[in-house]
Amino acid sequence: MARKSNVLLLLLPFLLGFPLAQGSSRLPLVLNTWSFKNATEAAWQTLASGGSAVDAVENGCAVCETEQCDGSVGFGGNPDELGETTLDAMIMDGTAMDVGAVGDLRRIKNAIGVARKILEHTTHSLLVGESATKFAESMGFTSEDLSTNTSKALHSNWLAQNCQPNYWRKVIPDPSKYCGPYKPPDVLKQGTSAYKEVDIHGHDTIGMVVIDKLRHTAAGTSTNGLKFKIPGLVFHQERISQICITCKAMYSQGAKYKRRPLPHRYM
Repeated sequence: MARKSNVLLLLLPFLLGFPLAQGSSRLPLVLNTWSFKNATEAAWQTLASGGSAVDAVENGCAVCETEQCDGSVGFGGNPDELGETTLDAMIMDGTAMDVGAVGDLRRIKNAIGVARKILEHTTHSLLVGESATKFAESMGFTSEDLSTNTSKALHSNWLAQNCQPNYWRKVIPDPSKYCGPYKPPDVLKQGTSAYKEVDIHGHDTIGMVVIDKLRHTAAGTSTNGLKFKIPGLVFHQERISQICITCKAMYSQGAKYKRRPLPHRYM
């Protein structure tokens, strides 16, 4: 996700600062990673019906949570090494420069909705784990099992393949050959790399940036995290916040540029 977000940061000055055509505005705009068209459309329709940029981000990401986009978003997707699917989400109001996020959320499907409740109803930025679930329940969210036959099968197959791949290093038994439980060795061997080769289906998710017609910005992301991650891992989505801050900086200055027209107002 970090690499994808870096690309968005590089493209923003070219995508967001220019009018769509002579005499017409480039705004509003919805931009998200990957070809999650229903999520993009939901965000766009939210703006079209008078919703805010924050509303659009929440609704767009919520669609991906429901549709389980690419298996990397929402319930029934990437299980951790114990077989449980947990969720992370973040939403940022770029105009107010305020953020709400949830990590290692258990048994609550609408993670982006919980993140927004944290944004709007607390002075905190991040809640995690079982305490985040209790907060969500107090906000009216329903607790339910996030596992599906798909996620259970993924976990069973992983166990049958000696828990490969995994995210352990410098432990015994050898994590490149065996399942855990693991523990530190008496003598630590040097030179073990922290780098893991992970394909697209093992790591990515939806990241969304919205700018409404009033130049208000918002950004968000929702994910079920790395497949077979060590339980307790909280996501790394700081790039999405950086994108939102970049959007705000560009449009608060009212920058105007000339560039050839682009064919779509959302992508």
